[in-house]
Amino acid sequence: MTRTSTIPIQAEIDWERSRPGDGGDVLICAINLDRSPERWEAIREQLDASGLPYVRLRAVDGRALDPTLEAKVSHERFEQSNGRKITPGDIGCYLSHTAAWSFMATQATSKLLIVEDDAVFQPDWTQRLHSVLRAYKPGMLMKLSWQRPGLTRDVAPIDDTYRLVRPLTHQACCAAYLVDKTAAQHLLDHAFPIYVPVDHYMESPWETGVPVRSMMPRLVHQRGVASTISKQKKFHWSQRVPTLLYRIKAHSRRFLHGFLRTA
Repeated sequence: MTRTSTIPIQAEIDWERSRPGDGGDVLICAINLDRSPERWEAIREQLDASGLPYVRLRAVDGRALDPTLEAKVSHERFEQSNGRKITPGDIGCYLSHTAAWSFMATQATSKLLIVEDDAVFQPDWTQRLHSVLRAYKPGMLMKLSWQRPGLTRDVAPIDDTYRLVRPLTHQACCAAYLVDKTAAQHLLDHAFPIYVPVDHYMESPWETGVPVRSMMPRLVHQRGVASTISKQKKFHWSQRVPTLLYRIKAHSRRFLHGFLRTA
């Protein structure tokens, strides 16, 4: 099993720009690159207004990676699964989230709300969060944000507006999600080698052992700003047969896992 001491990137917390609490129900962990100060200001304003405790996690910069981290990437498998080469941004984003999961093990708080710096919360999100925390089940990854709703199966109401669902198709996006210590550790246990983007990995419960649930409608969306993860050009279609086979397998497993497993 992967343990915190063996994670290739430990969480680097910017304590000067953090406002940690004394434990409690939830701590917010905001992931932000040092070279993106304008993104930090945008998310910081929302976090300050919430009154909730938060920390700033210095994101791993894919442009300045330690060469030894290449050993944590399965380039051949990534190319087969995604039909393109992996980018430094892919690796940096992936490692940033694993750092957040390892940080969870050191905290007294029962849950960690991990957010990316382009997250935009609904105006009443702090009031809704109490209901969200009550709906959270131990060992779960609960997505508060997604790019596309896709097919879902209802689990339970969260409140009069939101409901908890099981995604049956890939929703993409990891701008905001809740984990507890158990979920964070399970995500770490199977995180390497890297062979898919981090949002794909997180939505693979058959590999991670972590059940995925989502909010409908979403409580958080992403700002319309350019991504810090540049995408490589896709391989020619004739080279993407392995990718098609992988996608069919992954989508089938996600659908069956979400449809057949109990809440």
